[in-house]
Amino acid sequence: MNTDYNLYKIFLYLYEEKSISKTASKLYVSQPAISYSLKELENQLGYTLFYRNSKGIEPTLEATELYSYISTAFNILHDAEEHIKNLNSLNIGCIRIGTPSHIGIFYLSHFIADFRKLYPGIRFEIICKSTSDMVDMLETRKLDLIVDTLPINSKKNVTKVTLAKLQNCFAYNKNIMKNVHIQSVEDLLNYPLILPSATSSIRLKLDEYMESQNTKLVPILESWTTEIMLEMVRRGVGIGYFIKNVIETQADQDNFEVITFDNDMPSVDVCCVYIDDFLTTATHKFIDLLTNDKVGD
Repeated sequence: MNTDYNLYKIFLYLYEEKSISKTASKLYVSQPAISYSLKELENQLGYTLFYRNSKGIEPTLEATELYSYISTAFNILHDAEEHIKNLNSLNIGCIRIGTPSHIGIFYLSHFIADFRKLYPGIRFEIICKSTSDMVDMLETRKLDLIVDTLPINSKKNVTKVTLAKLQNCFAYNKNIMKNVHIQSVEDLLNYPLILPSATSSIRLKLDEYMESQNTKLVPILESWTTEIMLEMVRRGVGIGYFIKNVIETQADQDNFEVITFDNDMPSVDVCCVYIDDFLTTATHKFIDLLTNDKVGD
């Protein structure tokens, strides 16, 4: 590599901080030194990387392209260092997991608690984003693994392990919605519905199932966040659609009435996705704990 490693380090801070002064403060160097280094990098690459404005600096299109490569490279270097440090140790380290919040609450939490009892020196970082965002983070080494419902699609060579097959259900607050009479899926059309986002895997499976029943559901509210849906159901806004285990882990689960049909609602597969390269010993151990304690099969 012809370009000085430190120039790219400064570039990363500039891109993320959008400020020369903040970058100088974080790197403990002077602002003129940061400006000089930026100019040196721009001269070597032959592109302007940042424009100055009243708020600080803004990256150019070329800087955004460069950042995607440099950030990935630095993450790989960081992971390599951590991997070497922790190669034969379970005393220190951090496991970074991407997961939706409801999966983290009702499914992952007890695994993390059990793992911490065995290896108290291991820290966890939980990232809750959309599946596509988490896949991007996994591919650029910003996550060690993803625990989410299928489908989880990646351009990289990833390993996928199904951990659990979980049932979905409709549920409402029986203390507020007292005159609900549902015997078939067609009866759902008579009530306000609160459903997952139309592009979520859970919703897509539900819509496919409803189509097989010659029924199309039209919700009054759609959300990516299960917690928002739960709160709306608690307030009697409508009938919600959830993974059944989510209802069963609520402190006020007795207020929820789960609707049953002759045919079960579509199930979802909770899956663990990771890239074998650069996994630390701690992450391997945690994946072993997940995959050897499957539920719902």
